[in-house]
Parts: sequence; structure tokens; C-alpha cells
Amino acid sequence: MRYVTAAAGGVLALALLAGCQKAPKEEEILPPPKIVKTIPADANPLRKVYEAEELGPEVTLGELTSDPAASNQMSLYVKSGGAKIDEFVAWGPYEEIAPGAYIARGRLKAASLPDNDDQVLWLDVAGSPKANREDFKVLTGKALRRKDFPDPDKYYTFQINFDVNEAFVFELRTKYLQKVELWLDWTSLELAQ
Repeated sequence: MRYVTAAAGGVLALALLAGCQKAPKEEEILPPPKIVKTIPADANPLRKVYEAEELGPEVTLGELTSDPAASNQMSLYVKSGGAKIDEFVAWGPYEEIAPGAYIARGRLKAASLPDNDDQVLWLDVAGSPKANREDFKVLTGKALRRKDFPDPDKYYTFQINFDVNEAFVFELRTKYLQKVELWLDWTSLELAQ
């Protein structure tokens, strides 16, 4: 009997304590913290970067490889002879852009280069007007030669400027012109300032 009385008293004490606690008022609940993302002052808010490791196999040839010199330590690698001559090794992203002046860039590294100064790669911007997807065209392009890669173990960034006068669905393309080793780190597109 003594144990039953003690147990009942303990339950009663717990019930009283629970009843004495104040329920939090709605205004006392703190909101979640705000996440503030810091953007560098010199960053172009209209710049898009297409990392090689984010491109899918449907728009690339070659293989992803670890590369400490690449922006995210990954790059698209095409071994010498890993693509056919005049074959694109990267293309896309098939995104729509508004009329305006743009700068396209690509960051590449090449090795096993020929002794001559023939073209080894071709970079271009191509696509079609949004209103007429059948009207595919190359807007502009740039040939890269051995002299453009003075150090075979270093990445170089190449730039192409172009304009569009109507809504345009674009792609940035890299064409393989000679049997070289190629690493593609990223491509980017931004509005010209």
C-alpha cells in the first residue's frame, strides 16, 4: 500500500509540474535565420558558367577526369585521337538569350600539339532564332592553333564576342581539328558591359 501511495503521489507531482509550465506564446517563437549570400561587387550578375562536369554525355565526348588545375578540380578530357577530326567534343546548352551583345568564353588546355601552326581546335557560337528553329546558323567562331597554347600544362581562356538581334537559342561548341589531348574546364556566357 505504501508503494501505491508513493507512486500515485509521484504521478500527481509530475502532473502538477507539467500543468505549471507555460505554453510558449506565438510571438515568442523565433523566425528561422535569414541566409544572406554574399556576391562579389565585381561579379556580372548575368554571367552563366557551364562547368564541364555539369555537362552530360549527351552534349560531350571524352571523359570526366580529376584535374587539380581545373576550377572544380574536374575537367572533360579527350585523349589524342579520342574524337574524329571535325567532330564536336562539347556543345550546348541550348538556352534562350535576349537580343544584345554577348561575350562567350572557354577555358581549355591542350597537349600533344603538332609542330606546325595548323588549326587544332575551333570554338564557335551557333544556334537559331527562337521564332524559327529551322534557321540554324553559326554566329561567329575562332580557330585555335599551337601558338595559342604556349605551355601544354596550363589552362588558357579564349573569348568570342557576338551580337544577336532577336531572341536566340544558342550553343557554345568546341570542335576537334587535330589529334591533340584536350581538357575543357568550363564555358561561359555573359552580357557585354
